[in-house]
Amino acid sequence: MAILTRNMVKSSHWYTREGAPMHRIAKADGSGDRATTITDAKRLKLLPSVTGVMGLLAKPALESWKMNQVALATLRTPKAEGEAEDYWCRRVRDAAFEQVEDAADLGSEIHAALECATAGEPWDVEKFGVYVQPVLDFIAREGLTVTAREKRVVNGAHGFAGTTDLLFTWGDGQQPGILDYKTKKTKPGEKVCAYDEHRLQLAAYAATEYGDTAFGALKAFNVFVSSTEPGRVEIIKHGDLTRDWQAFKLLASLWRYAKGYDSRCAAEEAGG
Repeated sequence: MAILTRNMVKSSHWYTREGAPMHRIAKADGSGDRATTITDAKRLKLLPSVTGVMGLLAKPALESWKMNQVALATLRTPKAEGEAEDYWCRRVRDAAFEQVEDAADLGSEIHAALECATAGEPWDVEKFGVYVQPVLDFIAREGLTVTAREKRVVNGAHGFAGTTDLLFTWGDGQQPGILDYKTKKTKPGEKVCAYDEHRLQLAAYAATEYGDTAFGALKAFNVFVSSTEPGRVEIIKHGDLTRDWQAFKLLASLWRYAKGYDSRCAAEEAGG
């Protein structure tokens, strides 16, 4: 018995050398588009995203959570009589991560509202004010001057690209800063923490935008907006990101080795 399911495979993000996103490309038969693959990237000389590079990192806590979700989903997704095991397994996986899709949709909406609000553009205050206003209050309280939103950065020397959430200056208006939003399911009283990948991401963006000599004066924040406790926003300020940038460069090198693809612009220019 065939049961149709959605494809839960997460695609990677890619950018052109000029910084234009190319996460999907047209199908050869003209029937629509599809996720960009590493084969496409090699042919089109695309750059991986910062998060794509960090995909090489092991995340034990995340993997444990995924296994728990799949185990729980088997209880609410019984196997139908005569159903092939591969179809049933796909249905279980879909059921396990349905909530992730719902959370991602809300996260995207909150992110879009934050982008509009920080740009002074219209946004749905009634629907998203409880999520957005605490962030705006923080920006005002810290005296941050927003200089760019959703800016794409390209690092040809190390072969990656990405999109920053928010860049700002502080102090006398000359000191650099970077901020990244994350929506997160939280529980009352549960501490919210930033992990290595959050620091690595900020370091990669900041080094590309400002240069690694700016780390001494750089202010870097992760802003966690709770999707389950409306109004709860946790701000985590990071210290010097120099070590994180050094680690990310090593990770980018490992990515190139693992993928068999040297995405650096310098390599292309040298004929490598």
